This record gives sequence, C-alpha cells and structure tokens, in this order.
Amino acid sequence: MNEEKGQSPFRPQADLERDRILGLSFYRLSRPQLLSCFEEALRNGKQSRFAYLNIAVVNQAFHNRQLSTLLNETELVYIDGAGISWGLRVLGKEPTPRHTGADFFPDVMRLCAEGGWRVGFLGGHPGSAEKIAEIYRDRFPNLEVTFIRDGFTEAKDEARVEEDLTKDPPDLLLVGMGVPHQEYWIRDHYKKFEIGVYWSVGALFEYDGGSLRRCPAWMGRAGLEWLYRLYCEPGRLWKRYLIGNPLFLLRCLSSRLRGREGTS
Repeated sequence: MNEEKGQSPFRPQADLERDRILGLSFYRLSRPQLLSCFEEALRNGKQSRFAYLNIAVVNQAFHNRQLSTLLNETELVYIDGAGISWGLRVLGKEPTPRHTGADFFPDVMRLCAEGGWRVGFLGGHPGSAEKIAEIYRDRFPNLEVTFIRDGFTEAKDEARVEEDLTKDPPDLLLVGMGVPHQEYWIRDHYKKFEIGVYWSVGALFEYDGGSLRRCPAWMGRAGLEWLYRLYCEPGRLWKRYLIGNPLFLLRCLSSRLRGREGTS
C-alpha cells in the first residue's frame, strides 16, 4: 500500500475547473469530484496537501503573504463557507458549491475504511481527537486509526510526534490546529514522513468530538452558519464576522472595479 509516497505530488485531473478569489486559487468541485480527489490521492500514494478557503482564511491571507503562498502551493484547495459564493457574485462570477468538512468527513472515513487506508488525527482540544476516532471506528469497523494527538499538550512533544509518525505513518493525516498554524505545521513536516495526504481541517474535531455544535440544517442551507457560530461564541467571533465579512466583500468589490478577477 502506498509504495510511491514521497515521489512527485498528486495533481487533480486537468479537466477540473480552477478559479481565483483575491489572489488565491481554488478548485470548483462538486461533492463527488471532491471525494474522487481524496480517493485518487490516497490510491496513488503520492504526497499531497488538501486545504479549504472561507472568508476568515481569505482575510488572513490578504495580509499574510506567507499563508497566501502556502495556499497557492497546496495541491488541492476547495471552498468551505457560503461567504466565498457571496464574494464570487460580487466579482461577477458564478458561485461554487461549498463543502464543509464536517458534512463530508464521514464519506472520507468510509472511503478510508473501504480502501484500507490508515488515518491519523492531530489537533483539537484534549480528548476531541480521541472521541472522533472512537465514533468513526464504531461506525466503520474496518477503519484503522494509527495516530491520535491533541493540538495543545501532545502536539508540543515534537520528538514523540515525529517518532510516531516516522515509525507508523498514516495514509491520511488530519491536522486541526486552526489557520495559519495547521498550514505552517504541514509545511514544516510534510516532507519528513511517509504520509500520503495531509488535510487541513480547522475546528473539525471540535464538532463531532468536542464542544462545538453544528448549526440547524436550514441555517446551513441558507448560508447562515456564520450567524449561528456568532450566536454561540460572540466574544471570540464578533470581529471575524461583523468586521471580517463586510471587509471581504468590500475587497471583492474593489477588485472588480479595478478589473481584477472580475468580469472586466
């Protein structure tokens, strides 16, 4: 399994549509196309990085050239967040499907269980990674989890993390440390281990395995998950949403008026 790890990286199929928003490249993907990319990357065993874009990520990358460069070097970037579709409309472009990690994560775990690909979890608050691993091992008995470390106390033991990932590397490593820390961690480590796919997942572990609750389904369909998260964590998230969202749309409008990435 995965005998070719460490050779040339996985590249999505040439016929998949790419686009840009505020200087960041991403793929316009349907859910089946996104899952097919996971399967193809895991099957060919070549190292690759998967990451997501939402408004918060784009806003950070706007001022952080290092993060912007990392995202544009990432083999596959998909859209997670309805706000990106707002920005695309402002730019005069067609919106694109959004794929929240918590929504399609069960499909990725099923894919790994059926294909015999091993999974690792790095990140989240203490206990959240263990819980999410337990949930999905119960759901998919063939799922093999070879690595679990939280993103606070255990991730700081760099020597042990590196020893374990060198000794028994998973085929898919989920890294949930928040942006940009997870991208930096992957940049600094992904050439060290025989791991096929590194997947930046943000707060994914906190939903199924931790303290965060998903918004009601109707709010998700309406693109209002951000409003629900603001309601749940106003002290932490008010700047991200009440300042960050309008700022993002203004930047998109400015970009279009200046003839960049718009229709002109």
